[in-house]
Amino acid sequence: MKTFLRRLHSDIPLLTVQSLNFLLTADNVQAAEHPVFQRIRADLAPKMELKNGVAMVPVQGTLAYNPDPFEMLYDGVEDSRNVMGMIHDAAGNPDVAGILLRMDTPGGMMLGGPEIADAVSLARRRKPVVAHAGGLCCSLGYMIASQADEIISNRSAIVGSIGVIASVTDYSKLLENHGIRFEYFTNKEAKFKGAGAMGTSLTDEQRNQLQAQVDSAFGVFKSMVLSARPQVKTEAMQGQTFRGSEAKSLGLVDRVGDESFAIGVLRSRIR
Repeated sequence: MKTFLRRLHSDIPLLTVQSLNFLLTADNVQAAEHPVFQRIRADLAPKMELKNGVAMVPVQGTLAYNPDPFEMLYDGVEDSRNVMGMIHDAAGNPDVAGILLRMDTPGGMMLGGPEIADAVSLARRRKPVVAHAGGLCCSLGYMIASQADEIISNRSAIVGSIGVIASVTDYSKLLENHGIRFEYFTNKEAKFKGAGAMGTSLTDEQRNQLQAQVDSAFGVFKSMVLSARPQVKTEAMQGQTFRGSEAKSLGLVDRVGDESFAIGVLRSRIR
């Protein structure tokens, strides 16, 4: 069983479609929570850098709550708790005058995601925060960046993917063809329990319930973006992505420039 599949049964992805497809097809192994793996996890986690009063906080990879080391090593998954911790540390560090979010993420999982955006919103009340989209700043990544004072994007960066996607794989026909049948027993009231479980097909009620979850998650996403960036146009929030200059014309980013330019903008805000 692929490690990331278990997340899709309990959480909602805020990811680009390409990244979700990669995670669903990547082969990996489930790791036990052994102390050795915990040390590997800590070693693999991106680290904050402090340069002349600027905290450089990496927001990279696919963000997930409490990933195992094999997800981190083979699938490019990063721990959302670690990212949130770096932002809180930077906000509370007296040696930090400003925070630069180094954005390069296709998004991640709803669980633990909005809390990172909340951490950015809280941090900017204490000191300037600028997000720089060097590569990908998509889906959950954009939700996080939207809470900064400014978003600056490389010309070639990919920004946006404001939307929510959920996936349920129906193996029932395949298993039936191999003579395998799953049977599940729940209390009679639990008609949504185990929706999408291996070997089952979704009922119409379960589909409607999953759709309601996706719509609810998008409501959170949209409200967070507009609360900080009311200038973002409605037509830019339909799940599509944009390059730097086009993202600027739609209100997704404030300026186009490289990381050095973004640091200069941050320093001007510090002054």
